[in-house]
Amino acid sequence: MVSGNYQGIGKFLASSKVLFLISLFILIFFSVNLTKEIIDRKDLQGDIAKLEEEITGLESRNEELAGLIDYFKSLDFVENEARTKLNLRKPGEQIIIVPEEAGVISEASQSAATILGDQFAGLPNPTKWRNYFFK
Repeated sequence: MVSGNYQGIGKFLASSKVLFLISLFILIFFSVNLTKEIIDRKDLQGDIAKLEEEITGLESRNEELAGLIDYFKSLDFVENEARTKLNLRKPGEQIIIVPEEAGVISEASQSAATILGDQFAGLPNPTKWRNYFFK
C-alpha cells in the first residue's frame, strides 16, 4: 500500500504540466532574488565610490589644515600678529603712519567723471537718468 502511494506521487510529478509549473515557480523565485542582489551590489559599489571621493577630499583638507597649523606655530605668524594686533616693531625699525585725507576723490569716481564728461557734473541724478533715456 505504501509503494502504491509513492507511485501516485511519482505519476503526479511526472505529468508535464505540474512539473513545468513547479520549475517555473522556482526559476522565477531565484531570478527575482538574483536581480535584487545585482541591484544591491551596484548601489553598494556606487556608495563605495562616493565614500572614496569623500575620503580623498577630507585627506586633502586635512593636509591643508596641517599646513595652517604649521604656519600658526611658525615665528613668521607670531611676528606678523605682534606687528598687526599689538603694534610692536623690531629694534631699529621705523614706523610711518600715513594719514588719510578726507577730500581725496577716489580713482573710480574720477574715471567715471572723465568718461561721462563734465556736461552732467552739476545735474541731480533724476535729471541725468531722464537725459540718458530720453535724449
